[in-house]
Amino acid sequence: MNKNIYRFKIAVNCANFYSGVSNDGRDCEQIYDDFGMIALPDSYCETGKGTRLVINCHGAGGTVTTDDSQVEQQTLTKYLLANGYAVMDVNGLPNDFSKIKGIDIKNNIGSPIAVQSYVKAYHYCMDHFNLKREVFIHGGSMGGISSTNVVLSNCIPIIAQSGFCPVLDTYNQIFLHPWSNGLPKTALGELYHFERDARGDYIYEEDKVAGFNPMGRLLRIGEKEVLSYPVPVKFWQCEDDETVGIDSTKRFVAAIRNAGGIAYLRTFSSGGHEPQLCGDFLKNPSGNIVWGEEVIQITPAVEEAFLWIRRFD
Repeated sequence: MNKNIYRFKIAVNCANFYSGVSNDGRDCEQIYDDFGMIALPDSYCETGKGTRLVINCHGAGGTVTTDDSQVEQQTLTKYLLANGYAVMDVNGLPNDFSKIKGIDIKNNIGSPIAVQSYVKAYHYCMDHFNLKREVFIHGGSMGGISSTNVVLSNCIPIIAQSGFCPVLDTYNQIFLHPWSNGLPKTALGELYHFERDARGDYIYEEDKVAGFNPMGRLLRIGEKEVLSYPVPVKFWQCEDDETVGIDSTKRFVAAIRNAGGIAYLRTFSSGGHEPQLCGDFLKNPSGNIVWGEEVIQITPAVEEAFLWIRRFD
């Protein structure tokens, strides 16, 4: 899909990786270019009423480059575009920086660099396109921790969040059970400057990740875990997901609800790491299913994510 797609680059400060400041408190800069994309619906106009933007944070199976991106191929993106929404994503890890540090380009793991990239990409799109200031945010798999950390940063006005099989735990998921033969664990160790043991293996240091591990924000009050969360959120995940364990998602959602927030988890009994593929195609989806010359086939999770967004729009 290349219809109405615009690609751009933004300057990101990668100095000191996890903190942005040196040990003695002085700030500094190491600027690298990161790549972003925005897809606009046919209804977009440069004047008049602005278009609503959905930030769709990609998973570790893809990237955003100068000529392609993972999310523009996704059914949810096409469905949103067909129904008048713009969709944006950014790689979240500058290519030149990742090569210098030996980090796989597909694993931005929701780090401070990724959050900075999304914030700067948001401002770029607001400055260059006729968009409403308040946005929705969605994330799939690794995009779950990217989107969640953007929400928790409070740097941009987000209406509500959605996500498919979200990564939410830097320790239990990225460090202890990494995907892709350990590539995200390497990214975690390099981006947050973990120490190494005598064998050269990374030692997990939560104090260095603090603020960017969503599960690390849960507080225990009595017998319950609680989390004050700034926006309504809903996730979709399969019970048999072996790539990203569902237990963290259940705890995260329960903690928000225990604190009086709006949070839901829609589960499927089977389907592995692909909740958006579960179930039969719907005969009568609620939205327009024609995008360009393509008739989009809509599954339950995609339809429900669309309805969740439209509920708050």
